[in-house]
Formats: sequence, structure tokens, C-alpha cells
Amino acid sequence: MNIQILKFFFFLSFLFFSKPSNSQSSITFDAGQVFSTFNYTDTKGNRENDFSNNISGCFSLGYHYAQNNGLFFRSNIGMRKGGASIMDDGINVNWMLQYASANVGLGYMHDKWRLKPYFSVSPYYAYLLKGNQTIGPDNYDIKKNKSLKTTDLGLYFSPGFKMALSNYISFYTEFNYILGLQNLEESAQKSFNRGFSINLGVAIAIIKYNYVTTQ
Repeated sequence: MNIQILKFFFFLSFLFFSKPSNSQSSITFDAGQVFSTFNYTDTKGNRENDFSNNISGCFSLGYHYAQNNGLFFRSNIGMRKGGASIMDDGINVNWMLQYASANVGLGYMHDKWRLKPYFSVSPYYAYLLKGNQTIGPDNYDIKKNKSLKTTDLGLYFSPGFKMALSNYISFYTEFNYILGLQNLEESAQKSFNRGFSINLGVAIAIIKYNYVTTQ
């Protein structure tokens, strides 16, 4: 399933870059609040719906390549925290995860007004830097004991608004839905990262140019 998604994404990328257009490149930086949880299924196939969101932070540095027809390419690297909480027989169980994450995506921006709505879809790859689980007063290093996988794959769905302050500086606000597609468990259980973030960012244009492909 993950391979098919990536193949489809690279096919869209080929169509994107094969069109002539006036283009603009920007460097972006954003930060925000993450509300993370798990989609969890036990060994008997029962889904647990009582997880609570962990509230933490994220930030990323990115590159944005936009055409004048509204289509754009984006790539980001950054840090994101995750995890979830649940009450089990009156005992609080909490997972605290920290990921380094990279993603590339395609999107469309309605570039007709000063406030510009947009939407993008970005496959992501994340690596677990730190992972801790607390059960009541006890703490466990879940990366060290390898109870969770150290990698995660998934998709970001990102609607947002961008406001141009000048020809070179813009601010944007963005909602990111996190859809983890890789099972994090090493056992027969299934856990997938879920959540969303609300980000604020700034984009600084670095170059404008005409781009024409050779047919």
C-alpha cells in the first residue's frame, strides 16, 4: 500500500514539473501545537477508543516551489512529538514520542486574493528519536527496549491560508491531519499514529523565474 502511494505521488510530480510556468521559490519555517493519539487494535481485533490526545509541539524548515497556475511543490524537515494517554484500571498510561520527520508534497493554492487558501497532500517518513512510556509512577524507555518500531510512514493532509505582506514575505496558518500508515507495534497488536497540528509560519521568497521544459 505504501509503495503504491509513493508511485502515485511521483507520477503526479512528473506531471507537475512537465508544465511550463512562471515559478517562485521560497524558504519556509513554521511551528505549532500537536494533538496526537493512536489508532489501536489488540491481539483479538478489538479497537480501543478511549485514548486521550497528548498535546505537544512541532516545527519544520521547508522549501516551497509554486507555479503561477496555483500548483505547488513543498518539502519539509523538522521535529514532531507524538504519543497518547489512557486510563487502565485507574492507572494513567502515557506514551511520549519524539520524531525527526521529512516529507514532500503537492498542492494547489487559489492565488486570486491577498488571503490565499490552499491544500496539499504530503507523504512523510519519521524516525523515532526518543520514546518513553509511563505507567503510574514507573517509566520505561520504549526505544531502548524496542517495544515500538523506530520508523513511521504516513500522510499529511494540509489545508491552510497564506497572506502576502510583500512580494517576498508571506505568513501562513495551516492545519495538518496526521495519518500514520505503518503499524508501530513489534507484537501482534496494531498501533498507528493519528493526530493533527495547528501551525503558524513565514515564507521568504528567494527567487522568481520562468521555467520552460523542452518537449
